[in-house]
Amino acid sequence: MYWILTDVFSLNVTRSVLLVLFFDVVGTIVIIAPLIKLVDIIINLIRTKNGKSEIDKQATRDYIFNSNKDEAVFIYDFENKLIASGWLNYQQAADNNYFDLALVPFGTDVDDDYDNVKQVVTKDNDNSRIIVDFEKKVKIMIRYIEH
Repeated sequence: MYWILTDVFSLNVTRSVLLVLFFDVVGTIVIIAPLIKLVDIIINLIRTKNGKSEIDKQATRDYIFNSNKDEAVFIYDFENKLIASGWLNYQQAADNNYFDLALVPFGTDVDDDYDNVKQVVTKDNDNSRIIVDFEKKVKIMIRYIEH
């Protein structure tokens, strides 16, 4: 494109570079981004037709923790020992693969025994999730609470 602008249309170097940059940005936004979304839609349609689940590029923890509901969080190690529990206050984005949570501690009346929490979470599949992180060796049980 640069060659066409400088040789065929006899534009100076500065104008040619600016036009190439402009077309690069506009082309990416107008053509490439929608094309990528279209490919994702087609892939998910094919997967659904074949009885498979849809794919999503969102990190699991972002999918689980990004909710409009209050979230009660219980974190256990693989020996079922409580590491921390509380109301989710903040969750760091997944772009750097670092996992941080800020929790507001529960009051003293919360039973955070592993067997009790597991029983409550497994009874309510609509409002509960469990994340198992094999790398960090933790199990995180989340219970969504609606007001």
